[in-house]
Amino acid sequence: MTLRIGVIGTGMIGRDHTRRIQNVIAGAEVTALSDVNRDSARAVQADLAPTAEIFDDGRTLIASDLVDAILVCSWGGTHEEYVLAAIEAGKPVFCEKPLATTAEGARR
Repeated sequence: MTLRIGVIGTGMIGRDHTRRIQNVIAGAEVTALSDVNRDSARAVQADLAPTAEIFDDGRTLIASDLVDAILVCSWGGTHEEYVLAAIEAGKPVFCEKPLATTAEGARR
């Protein structure tokens, strides 16, 4: 079984995680990408994950049946929203730092 991962945020960190998932880690594949800069998502798709679908936003990616787990690498102010949405969807989630921008947000 292959774990299908959706990457939200395809800047430097998201690109590097995608590279590792695609080229180093066995049993996992990036199947979905999303970034506010669609050109960034397209570049990562072209370079590293040619079969990944590009989504307009992180919430739509999270809701997709194409992904089993979520990797949040977007800018810090969006982390809390995407982590909570992934948890609500019942999907495992890994989040780059910071988890949230406030202590209250991190507790949620």
